[in-house]
Amino acid sequence: MSAGDPNWWSCPYCGGANSFDAAVCVHCGAQLRDPDESDLFTTVAVDNAEVVPPTVPFGPDSMWSTAPSADPFSDDVLDAEAVDDAPLFAGSTVVGGPPPLPRQDSAHEGALPSDTTGLSAAIGRLSPADQDAAVVPFSVVGALLEPDEIVLVAVAGQMLGQPAAVVLTTRRVLVVNGRRWQPIVDVYPVRSDLVVRGRHDRDVAALTFSQGERMSTVDGITEVALAVELAERLRTSG
Repeated sequence: MSAGDPNWWSCPYCGGANSFDAAVCVHCGAQLRDPDESDLFTTVAVDNAEVVPPTVPFGPDSMWSTAPSADPFSDDVLDAEAVDDAPLFAGSTVVGGPPPLPRQDSAHEGALPSDTTGLSAAIGRLSPADQDAAVVPFSVVGALLEPDEIVLVAVAGQMLGQPAAVVLTTRRVLVVNGRRWQPIVDVYPVRSDLVVRGRHDRDVAALTFSQGERMSTVDGITEVALAVELAERLRTSG
């Protein structure tokens, strides 16, 4: 009898091969079928089966796990009194970290630089769109102003296709455009030989400044009233 024989079946106890009609296993002697029954599927074998308990009881402790056998935290037991006496966290303990920022004096905390030249106030009279468009020219003007120089009027427009700013101070006129990397800067001292010409309609104005052989023109000025004020101040100052 072998597994190649189609008329065989294995013993459910020892796995040995038996003939199809065998009542008793020829290998272990286990009862395979009831002699009084012709049915192959009988309960006799089950009734005579011996239940062998496993050598290791099945339970959570015998299940497979990837955790190490030793408790990695067994040596890190915290002392309750040590925890109570530990100081509270008072700042960063990172070695080599950035130093804490110095505290500001309460009298100067949040204070902004004072507008000693009046440039910020003059720019504040313009529309937000003009302020944003001429931010570069106005920044250049701010760098050129002297500490004791006072801004009277400022307007924004276009010069040579670039945003431009015209600023009248107590001593000169600064005309600056926003050409990339190298803005054009024209400075005209307020003297009797400085000529200003203006033209405007209801919505837009243009100003032209000439002194000797130099001349600058700024057009596209949307703040018409401020352009007229600048020209009138300059004419009355001479």
